[in-house]
Amino acid sequence: MAETVDTARAAAEKTLGFRIPDHVAEEVLAHTRRKCALNQKPNSYLPLLYENELTDYYMRLAINLRGGMFDVCDLRALPVRQQVS
Repeated sequence: MAETVDTARAAAEKTLGFRIPDHVAEEVLAHTRRKCALNQKPNSYLPLLYENELTDYYMRLAINLRGGMFDVCDLRALPVRQQVS
């Protein structure tokens, strides 16, 4: 199983274009194992889902970062809601 999980990680790193830190890979692997168990998928499905979850993890980070930057930019356009006496 380790070979196929390692192969899935290598494929995700190739797709993303950078090396995934060990702590992130381990966190995503634990999440993937829980997801497989909850959905009653066989162990043979784990590598495929793991590769997908690794790439999705970084896509979500990019989307959230972009959304957060948009919110920060919009804050300047908001009126001040403080009563002036």
